[in-house]
Amino acid sequence: MSDARWTIESILRVTRDFFISKGIESARLDAELLLADVLGLNRVQLYTHFDRPLDTEEQNRYRELVRRRASLEPVAYILGEKEFYGRRFAVGPSVLVPRPETEHLIDAVLRWATQHDVKRIADIGTGSGCIAVTLALELPETSVVATDLSADALEVAKENARGHGVNDRIEWHCCDLLPDSARGFDVVASNPPYIAEGDSEVDASVHVYEPHLALFSGTDGLDLIRRLVATAPQRLEEPGLLAFELGARQADAVTAMAPDFAFVEDLQGYRRIAWWERTPQSLRRMAERVTTGA
Repeated sequence: MSDARWTIESILRVTRDFFISKGIESARLDAELLLADVLGLNRVQLYTHFDRPLDTEEQNRYRELVRRRASLEPVAYILGEKEFYGRRFAVGPSVLVPRPETEHLIDAVLRWATQHDVKRIADIGTGSGCIAVTLALELPETSVVATDLSADALEVAKENARGHGVNDRIEWHCCDLLPDSARGFDVVASNPPYIAEGDSEVDASVHVYEPHLALFSGTDGLDLIRRLVATAPQRLEEPGLLAFELGARQADAVTAMAPDFAFVEDLQGYRRIAWWERTPQSLRRMAERVTTGA
């Protein structure tokens, strides 16, 4: 790559073709994101400077990033950040890369919050902190309790909270689900692990690079969701909201766990966000389902 007189246009074209040959679906986008990082430009500026040549140092830096992406390392890990809900979040191998699907979870909580007095929120399995930080920013009168089993993940989340100026409103706990004494939440939100162990459809880059603790949950992917449904309702105020992300084909299984679940569809039509409101009626029906085993 460094032996030629590369321009932005020519190097993007060749890199795109190279990524396609490696089976990378977002080949052009990835090529642009990496080159924009090397050159200190945004993607629009790449197009307005198509004829700009790259010097040898820029070519060498870009070649190293291309090599890493060709090995299927996620672009977000290479760049050290990912956009979520219009904001940039630091990411690394100890946390999942935030996905667009999770933005539907934020939307669901915010819609519910417009009709209720939300003061206290829990984010279970916070990872990068993108949910906790975003909700703290969007709902400035709230306090947030954020938990994760990974101490390394919590450090990334704290970095993001500090960067967005909300660390003083978030309480961090390295624990499973919620601390024993934590209750009285208006909202419990979560993007839990929901992939089945041994799922052959998991993208290779996800399987190799992203943290398994945040991805896999038992033989059907539902172990943690079952525990969440069994325990979180008792931590909610009344009314209160339990909302979490789930796999594209898991809605029926969640409905079987407890009645009164509703779902939000993603852009592909999959029911990807489950939400349940605590009311006297819904809590009674949930208790009846558990008692009868129905």
